[in-house]
Amino acid sequence: MERRTPDTESPPTLPGRLLQTRLATWLLNLPPIAWLLRISMQQFFRRHLGRGPIIAAPVEKAATASLEATLRDVTEDVVNVLGYVGAMVATYEQGDALPVRALALDPTIATTDDIRRWETKISEFVGQPISITDPNIARVYVYDELYADNLSVKAVMAGGPVISNALYDLFTPIAPPATQSVVDGIQHTLGVQQVIAVPFFLETLERGTPVREVVGNLFAVKRGRITEHDVRVLAAFGRQAAAAIGGERRRLEIELAQRLIFRMQTSFQDEQGILNRIAHWVVDDLGYVGAMVAPYESDDSLAVYALHINPAVASPVDIRHWEQQLSELAGRPLNLADVETARVYVRDTAYQDNLSTRAAQAGEPVTSNDIYDLFRPIAPLSTHTVLQTIQQQLGIQQVIAVPFFLEVLDEGETQHELFGNLFAATRSHAFQASEIALLRAVGQQAAVGIRNARLYRRAEEQRIAAQMFGRMAFSAAKSVHALRNHIGTFQLHLNLVEALPPEARAQQIATQNAPIHARLTAAANILDTLREPWRQITDECTDVNDCMRNALGRALSQEMDPSVLNTQLELSPEPLLVKLSPDMLTEAFRLMIHNALDAIQERGVTGQLRLSTRQLPSHEIEAMIGDNGSGIRPENLRRIFDIGWTTKSKGMGFGLFWARDYIEGLGGSIQVESVLDQGTTFTLRLPESTSVCVEEPRSNKGEICATI
Repeated sequence: MERRTPDTESPPTLPGRLLQTRLATWLLNLPPIAWLLRISMQQFFRRHLGRGPIIAAPVEKAATASLEATLRDVTEDVVNVLGYVGAMVATYEQGDALPVRALALDPTIATTDDIRRWETKISEFVGQPISITDPNIARVYVYDELYADNLSVKAVMAGGPVISNALYDLFTPIAPPATQSVVDGIQHTLGVQQVIAVPFFLETLERGTPVREVVGNLFAVKRGRITEHDVRVLAAFGRQAAAAIGGERRRLEIELAQRLIFRMQTSFQDEQGILNRIAHWVVDDLGYVGAMVAPYESDDSLAVYALHINPAVASPVDIRHWEQQLSELAGRPLNLADVETARVYVRDTAYQDNLSTRAAQAGEPVTSNDIYDLFRPIAPLSTHTVLQTIQQQLGIQQVIAVPFFLEVLDEGETQHELFGNLFAATRSHAFQASEIALLRAVGQQAAVGIRNARLYRRAEEQRIAAQMFGRMAFSAAKSVHALRNHIGTFQLHLNLVEALPPEARAQQIATQNAPIHARLTAAANILDTLREPWRQITDECTDVNDCMRNALGRALSQEMDPSVLNTQLELSPEPLLVKLSPDMLTEAFRLMIHNALDAIQERGVTGQLRLSTRQLPSHEIEAMIGDNGSGIRPENLRRIFDIGWTTKSKGMGFGLFWARDYIEGLGGSIQVESVLDQGTTFTLRLPESTSVCVEEPRSNKGEICATI
């Protein structure tokens, strides 16, 4: 059968002739029929087109010009080679949608231009856009009960071809019941006897088990009966379409992955930037509703540092409104952008039901149909109903947590080190195996990016530390030079006194007493601040309570009058024993007490200093240092432990960096909570070491601190 060329002059096609007849015009404008058609179709399309914004997904983005050309070739071969009246191909896409991506009709019956004219007339009649050539309109939703009787949906649910004698079954409920008689009349006029929907699949692996993923449907309309041979031939055409979609999907995934890797490599030193790029990539390039990335931190926590929701689905105003609702119900601020709020602890039993924790412990992706599983127990149970409402408004059907790991060598054995979690939310009924595989690959790229950013940061910290130690050495050299000058002056003074006659010595001593005393004080200060970096530091059994007391005494003697400070000292009644250097732990405590006293003086209020120690059920020792000082600005919280960062004009930005590095080197952790103009609390946790502390702990109540 020949295909029409643009130069061929043809008479009006059958649908065109039908629409131009007086009978059709009279029928469509007959008052009862016109009113019924208009009202029912307007009501339907308001529902059908009011599903919310259509979000592009991996398969949907794969509908490029080359793919659409391939699918169009498939439909034209079904019509022109096999002799069918018409054929369509719909691809399976985000939100469980099946939009029509290719359409072909027998050119002796109708052309694409005829169809568009027909669509225009019906759209004007109904007052809503109607089209079988526009994939944003010509689509059905597999798991929506409204579309359960559609032939396409029936075929997907059945997992194989489905045949019908009614052309209307292809268009229900897009064409509402009031139009069925019109469609039946068109079917009769065209001589169509049967229609068929043939779903086609791709074979993928899920946990090593082969599974079939539906990727689309092929539809064909025939004037005769559809035989078993027809079904086999159409299934072959379906496999051709599936192969085209699968190939384009893989090509697109490689292209998108390369784009992400390039973006990450161009900013490999910026961990926060990498996390933001991944979240935006999952939403903007893959087409999911929302995405979050939570890196794994040294305190065994997963905190959300990157969040992106498709702005077509929810605006920042919507998100703030929802957070306000949840905060009112919870009785405390709940903010997805606050890393201290959006944080879970992997090995803490209080978080064992959280989706993020479950995925991290399982070592593989975990899905849920309830968005609340992402927020429990951070958001209390009282917020569950509101979260379900938000989930419905966003159209989210399922959420997934994808943990990402890297292999590391530990004493010759390969271990999987957790680097974080990637979260995504979909409007589809469920994440397919190929989607999960792609998200896992993205997670691996995230792990590489985070590791590289952290390696860079550590290298940069070491470089800065080397520079700082150089400055410290220079400062020490200057101090030694100044000390030598003071000593020279003392020697000169003593030599002068010894050379004078006895009766003149008293007058000389009285004259030089004040300047010599000042020099002695300066020399003592230099000695007090110098530290021998080469001196061997040994670990010994130490009581954390002693270190806290000594740190407090040293800080108060240097910083402020204890009489203007209310100090609450709540130390464990039992010794809290750890094996470490008591000097260094005392110095770590002193640094934080020093910062607390500075903050209190900066705010200019009556000081409230809270110091406590206790034994935790988790066999850890906890020490807390809190104050009611000026607090830390939220944007500075993540930076206070960075080397070289300080808000003090005379500071070097080394103290807290050193303290964190020292505590983490012991296997412990430091956390900080702060509210501007209200105060700050540092929480230190150390692993209990009573098993190795068998000797009597050293009492270090003297002046054992050194200034860092």
